[in-house]
Amino acid sequence: MSCAYPAVTVVGALGLAVVSVLYTLTTLTFQTSTLGLLPPGQPYVERYRQYDREFGELDDLAIVVEAPSLPEATLYARRLVRELRAARVPLARIAYRIDPKQFEGRALLYLSKEKLLSIRDKIFDYQEFMETFADRPTLDQLVDGIATQVASAFVTSFIDLGLSDSKPALDVRFVEDLVAQISARLDRPTPYHSPWGALFPGGGEHPGAGYFLSEDERLLFILVEPESERGSFTGDRRAIEGVRAVIRSLRAEFPDVEVGVTGKPALSNDEMTAAFRDSERATLLAFALTLGLLLAAFLRFGRPLLMLLVLTMSLCWALGIATLVIGHLSLFSVMFISIVIGIGIDYGIYFLFRYEEELFLGRSLREAIEITATRSGPGMLLGAVTAAGTFYVLCLTEFRGVQELGFIAGTAILLSWVATMTVFPATLVLLDHRHARRPSGTIPRALALERVHVPLVERIMTYPKTVLVFAVLLTGVSAWGLKYIQFDYNLLHLQASGTESVVWERKILAIAGRSGFTALASADSLEELRRKHAAFGRLPTVSGVDSALLLIPDDQPEKQKIIRDFAPIVAQVRIGRATPIDLDRLITAFETLKRRFDIAGNEAPEGETAQKLRDVSAAIERLVIKVRQTDPDVSESALTYLQTQIYNDFVRNFQRLQANLSPRPIGLKDIPPELRRKFTSEQGRFLLHIQPAVDIWDREGALRFVTELRSVDPEVTGTPIITFEAIRFMERSYQQGTVYAIVLVSFVTALMLRRPREVLLALLPLGLGVLWTFGLMYFFDLRFNMGNVFGLPLILGAAAEFGLNIVLRAMEAHDHGGPLVARSTVMGVLVAGLTTIVGFGSLMIADHRGIFGLGLLLTLGSATSLVAALVVMPVLLGLLYRTPAAPPTWGYEAPAPPPLAAAPRGDD
Repeated sequence: MSCAYPAVTVVGALGLAVVSVLYTLTTLTFQTSTLGLLPPGQPYVERYRQYDREFGELDDLAIVVEAPSLPEATLYARRLVRELRAARVPLARIAYRIDPKQFEGRALLYLSKEKLLSIRDKIFDYQEFMETFADRPTLDQLVDGIATQVASAFVTSFIDLGLSDSKPALDVRFVEDLVAQISARLDRPTPYHSPWGALFPGGGEHPGAGYFLSEDERLLFILVEPESERGSFTGDRRAIEGVRAVIRSLRAEFPDVEVGVTGKPALSNDEMTAAFRDSERATLLAFALTLGLLLAAFLRFGRPLLMLLVLTMSLCWALGIATLVIGHLSLFSVMFISIVIGIGIDYGIYFLFRYEEELFLGRSLREAIEITATRSGPGMLLGAVTAAGTFYVLCLTEFRGVQELGFIAGTAILLSWVATMTVFPATLVLLDHRHARRPSGTIPRALALERVHVPLVERIMTYPKTVLVFAVLLTGVSAWGLKYIQFDYNLLHLQASGTESVVWERKILAIAGRSGFTALASADSLEELRRKHAAFGRLPTVSGVDSALLLIPDDQPEKQKIIRDFAPIVAQVRIGRATPIDLDRLITAFETLKRRFDIAGNEAPEGETAQKLRDVSAAIERLVIKVRQTDPDVSESALTYLQTQIYNDFVRNFQRLQANLSPRPIGLKDIPPELRRKFTSEQGRFLLHIQPAVDIWDREGALRFVTELRSVDPEVTGTPIITFEAIRFMERSYQQGTVYAIVLVSFVTALMLRRPREVLLALLPLGLGVLWTFGLMYFFDLRFNMGNVFGLPLILGAAAEFGLNIVLRAMEAHDHGGPLVARSTVMGVLVAGLTTIVGFGSLMIADHRGIFGLGLLLTLGSATSLVAALVVMPVLLGLLYRTPAAPPTWGYEAPAPPPLAAAPRGDD
C-alpha cells in the first residue's frame, strides 16, 4: 500500500510527526520527584505526601558556609541573606538563626538539670567570694578571694588542689590563666579571656548564639525553601541558580569563605540538569556518528540520509505517544532517544543492504522491495519484537520509572520498524523510480551473482579451531572476572564528578557526621512527641532529633525549683564600682596567694599534683618580680584596662544571671512562627526530623538506619526511607526485567525458528556477549549501579537481533541456495552493530557518571555480541551446514510491475 501511494504515505507520515511534535511541546512535562516513580499505594509515600500537605516543604535547600572563624561565618550569613532578599531570588522561606532575645529571662530553663545543680552548688560554695568581689570589684580583690578559697581548703572548679578524696582531679587553670594574662599585659596588649566561665553558664553571649551550626561550629547552615515550578524539568532550578549567582557575587568580598548549596532540591536539580544536558549532547552525537557510519557503509548520501530522517520521524511519533499515554519524562526515560537511535536504525540498515543487493542482482524496484520484505522482513520483525520486548517486559516490574522507560523505548523501537517497512520503501520508490523495471538480459548475471560471498568472513571460517579456541579462552577469562563483579548502591557515585551539591553533602557527612537528609515521624500529643524524641535519640544510628522540643525544655517544674533555691542569694547582690588599680595591694595579694600554694604543695603527696602546685607558685613569684620591675605608669595603665575588662565581664554575666532568676514556663506558643510551621501542623500534629549518624548513601548504613527507626516507629518516612525503598524496587525490577527478557527472547526465537540447533545458534551471541561483558567489566573497572544495571535487557535484545538475522539468512541459503553467510546480511549486521555501539557509546560523553557507566556497559555488551555473531557464529554455521546446500532456485517470474508514482530522478 505504501509503495502504491508513496507520496501520500510520506506526506501522511510527516504530518503525523509534526502533530506529534507540537503536541509534545505543549503538553509534555517532566517528573522530577522520586515519589511519582514509585509503585502507587506505598504507605511511606502516602505519609510523606500527607506531611508535605500539613507541614509544607519537608526538604530544605541547604546553603553551607565554612569560614576561617565563626564571627566571619555569621557576618557572611547576614550579608548573604540580605543580598538574596534584595535580588528577589524565588525563595519562600529563609532561616538561619533563632534570635536569643525571644527567650530572654528563661535561658536557665534550657540547661540540663545536672548543669543547674552544678551552678547552684557553685553559687553556694562561692557566695562569699562573689559578694566580696561584687562589693569591691578590683584585680587585687579577685586575687585575695582566690587566696581565701585556697586558705579554707575549698576545692572548686576554679582551683582543685588535689587535697580532697572526693575530687582527685587537679585543675589550677584559672590561676595559671590569670597569672599568664596579667604577665602578658605587662609586655604588650593581648586578647582578653574571660575567667568567669566556670561560674556563669555560657560565660557571656556566644558569637554563634542562635545560628544553625554544626556541633564543632565549623559549618553554618542557611535553610531556604525554593519556590518550585511545577512540571518543569528542574522545578527548583531558577531558585538554585539565583542562590548560586548571589554567592558568586560575594566571592570577591569574602575570598576566604567557602560556600556551597546542597540538600535534596539541589541534588535533584544538579542530577536532572546534568542528565538533560548529557541527553541533548548524546542525541546529537549519536545522530552525527550514525550518519557518518551510514555514509561510510553505503558510499552515498541520499539513501542513508533518508533512512535517518525516517528514524527521526518515528521518534517524533514515539514522543507523541509517550506524551499521550504517560504525559511526562523522568530521569530514567529522558535518555531513550540516544538508546533507540542505535537500535532503531538497524532495521533500515538491514532493509537497505538487502534492497541494494537485489537491485545489484538485476531485480526491478518492485521485485527488490518485495523480496526484501518477504525474505528479510521476518528477521527484521523478529529483531524488532525481541528488542521492543526486552523493553516492554520492564512494564511487568514494580518500579514505575522502569515501567515508563520500558513502554517508551519499546514503543519507539516498534515504531521505527513500522516506519522502516512503510515510509522508507515509499521514499525509495520516489527516489529510485529509474529502477521501476527490471533491466533486460540480467537473469543470467543474477544467477551468477546469487552467491555473493564475504571473503573476510569465509577466510575466518577456514580456521574453525583457532576461532573456537579464542572463544573458549575469552570465555574462561570472563568466567574468572565474574567473581570480581560488584554492585555500588551509592547514588552519589552516579552524579557528575565535582558536582557542588555532592561535594558539600560529603563534606557535611565528614565534618558534622550527619546527612542533609532526614527521616520523618509524627506524634499526636506532646507526651508522645517526648517519648518518640527520646527513643529515636537513643538509637546508635541517630545523631540527633529535631522537633518542637528543641525550643521546649524538659523538666521545667524541677528546673524552676532548682533556680528558686539559689535565686535569693544572687538577687540580693549589688555590684559596686571598680577603684583604680593599686599595685602594692595587688603585689601583696599575689604574695599571699603564693604562700597558700606553697603550703598546698607541701601538704600534697609527691607526684604530679605537688609538682603542679610548685609550678604555679613559681609562676606567681615571677609575676610579682615582673610587676615590681616594670615602670609603674606602664603597669597601672595596662592592668587598669585589664581590671576594667574583668569588671565589665563580671557585671554583664552576673546581671544576665540575675535576669533569669524568675523564668516563665516555655510552651508551644513561644516557638517562633517559622519553626512552629515546620514542626507543628494546624491539626495539632508534631513532626520529628531524625538525623542519621551513619552514611545513608552506603547500603549497610541505610539498612541499619531504616531498620532501627522502624523498631521505634514502623510508620517512619522521609527521603532516606523513600530512597532506600526505591533502590530495593529498582534492584528487584532490574532482576525481574533481565529474567523476563531472557525468557521472551528465547521464546520468540524458538517460535520463529522451530529448530533446536538453529535456536541455540541464534542465542549464541546473546550468551557469549553477556558473559564476555561481565568479564570485561573487571578490566574496565566498571561496577553495576542503579544507573546502568537496566542495560542488561538492552544487551540481550541487541545480541538476539544479530544472531537471528544471520541464522535466518543461513537457513534461507540452505533451503533456497546462495551463500551461507551472505554479504548483505554480514554488512547489515556489522553496520547495525556499529550503529548500535555508536548510539550506546554516545552516552559515554556524559558528565553524569551513571549515564557514562550505562553507555560503557552497553558498548561493551554490543561489541562482544557483535564479535560473537560475526566471528564465532559463521564458524559454527559452517560446521553445522557441511552438507551441500540446495541448488539455487531461480524459478522466480517477475509479475508485471504495477504503475509507480512518477517522481523526479534522484541523485542517488
